[in-house]
Amino acid sequence: MGIAFWASLASLWSVGSHALLIDSFDTDASAGVTVAAPGTDSIFTLDSGAGMIGDRTIEVDKTAGGAGFANGAYADVIGGALSMANGPITNSIITSGWTFGATDLTVGGTQTGLSLSLPNPIDNDLYISFSLNGGTAYEQLFPNGSQGNAFVFNFANFVNPNDAATATSLEVSFRNGAAWDAQVDFIETVGPPPPQVVSEPVSIVLFSLGLAGLGWSRRRNA
Repeated sequence: MGIAFWASLASLWSVGSHALLIDSFDTDASAGVTVAAPGTDSIFTLDSGAGMIGDRTIEVDKTAGGAGFANGAYADVIGGALSMANGPITNSIITSGWTFGATDLTVGGTQTGLSLSLPNPIDNDLYISFSLNGGTAYEQLFPNGSQGNAFVFNFANFVNPNDAATATSLEVSFRNGAAWDAQVDFIETVGPPPPQVVSEPVSIVLFSLGLAGLGWSRRRNA
């Protein structure tokens, strides 16, 4: 991967202030497709009132692969995580969606995006996309092995950022053109990262360097 690509991915990974929990995946659910592609399966779960913002639907859309358990595509919410797995020659698009009453995901402007956690390294490259109010919003490619607990998707990068302030639905989709596995253990809103504070010793050093540079400039101009 090129330096620019990794820099772009790193820009997503910034810790801010967290406010509104979308889903902690504490409400178990399972969907899977073992028939030959194409095939779909979905499961609807009423809002648990604890770790979900609203009613949740998980859908598995198997787009390639033969029949059988080993060639299946699966999405399981168990033990506080959404775990997704595909057979070695199986492709799929797995979507987790929530519907809820009109909600300001920006929480009065204090929240600037959505954050998710990948607790374990993903297996094979993976596209992750978010959609607000049924519209295509934002997609990012995560390379094989990506892992972290604070990947941020800024509302400003969405096709219609204003949807975040009057959201009635949210979807996050995971897809690739080859077999892939991944796990997510929370999705929530996130605010901007706190400003970096320069420590006093560092400030003194920078000030001293500035004075030294000023003196050198004067000597050259004398």
